[in-house]
Amino acid sequence: MSNSASEAASEITLFGEVRCHKTRFYQAALEERGLPYELAEVDKDEAAAERLTALTGDATKFPTFQIKGRKLRNPKLAELDKRLAREGLYDPGLQHDVKQQKFLKYMAPTDAFARYRLKNDQLVLDHMEIAGDLRGKGLGKSFAREVLQYLACQSWTVVLPCKFLQDIARENEIWQTTFILGD
Repeated sequence: MSNSASEAASEITLFGEVRCHKTRFYQAALEERGLPYELAEVDKDEAAAERLTALTGDATKFPTFQIKGRKLRNPKLAELDKRLAREGLYDPGLQHDVKQQKFLKYMAPTDAFARYRLKNDQLVLDHMEIAGDLRGKGLGKSFAREVLQYLACQSWTVVLPCKFLQDIARENEIWQTTFILGD
């Protein structure tokens, strides 16, 4: 493992036992995401068991992650992706929350989102937000482009009443004709 890979691996530790199916599940998930990690086998390594006890109070509380010093116990994959993204270790890409009618980009300190509403068989993308301390760094434009790229490949009729989103759409000739720019 290279120096940078070992540094990255030290940012993600998976405490568990290889014979545990959940530990193997998380190993596969990390490998599928191409993320280096340390496997701390609590049944074979007394120091690993002691580290897990210090983290959770009990060496049998596995699988447990330690990601950049923070504990995450037995998460669902979406929760793991969210934590990894917020720590800057993985980008799961654009997330679509159909129930809340918004597109999300996991990031710290808060997630970026683009909210929409469905009106007369149209998707009206009417609000986009990114954390205030991240504004002016190009992240909002990048997120907007990612959302518009996704929407351009969908079958919805998309309306962009937001001036900021209209300006981004005007950067791309295809988007100018794909989206309705205005109310």
